[in-house]
Amino acid sequence: MKPGVHSELRLSLVIQRASILSISLGLSLGLGQVEAAESLPGCSFGIQAGVAIPAGRDLGVTVGSRLNGAVGVHATWSIGDHHGIRPRLDLWDFSQGHQEVLTPFAQQIETKVQGIALGGEYLYRPGGLRGRLAAGGGLYLIRWSVDSTNRLDGSTGGTAQASGTSHWTRDGVGLVVSFRLTPRLDGEARWIFSSYGYEDLPANLCTAGLLWRF
Repeated sequence: MKPGVHSELRLSLVIQRASILSISLGLSLGLGQVEAAESLPGCSFGIQAGVAIPAGRDLGVTVGSRLNGAVGVHATWSIGDHHGIRPRLDLWDFSQGHQEVLTPFAQQIETKVQGIALGGEYLYRPGGLRGRLAAGGGLYLIRWSVDSTNRLDGSTGGTAQASGTSHWTRDGVGLVVSFRLTPRLDGEARWIFSSYGYEDLPANLCTAGLLWRF
């Protein structure tokens, strides 16, 4: 295996372990503060960690079937009792995908996908600042990166291999549901619609995770 592949696999493992560690830390800290401050601040900053799951065939084939780490940072501004704005930066590190094509020549394609999303979300809280449920939508600018290696077996027994990295910047829209577990810890689920590749293939995904506010 090439040194670059070793580095990518180590980076993927580090990000996935960081996601698991952040979730465990958030639970251990957040669940101990159920009786914390009576009101939330108008502005707060925090981190998030969780998993990203492909929600369509095109992205699913490219990234494989394992759980994918998701980490990031965010800020939340409350506007009155019922409205909020959440700017955020997310990193999605997907597992390595493998494809085999048999015609017209046998090919083996290895792909590694990452997404960096910068965006903002609007949240509506039906129960006000003290309510637990919030829902809304988001707009994102997503930088997709795909490392690929293509091995082609020729009819005469020869083998050719090519590798490279491609980048695309695409917009995305999302639906967000958030539920407050403690005054400092939220659970969150999102459904994000985007595209990637030269042919603008669908790149839809679901994310689920925890948001910890400092």
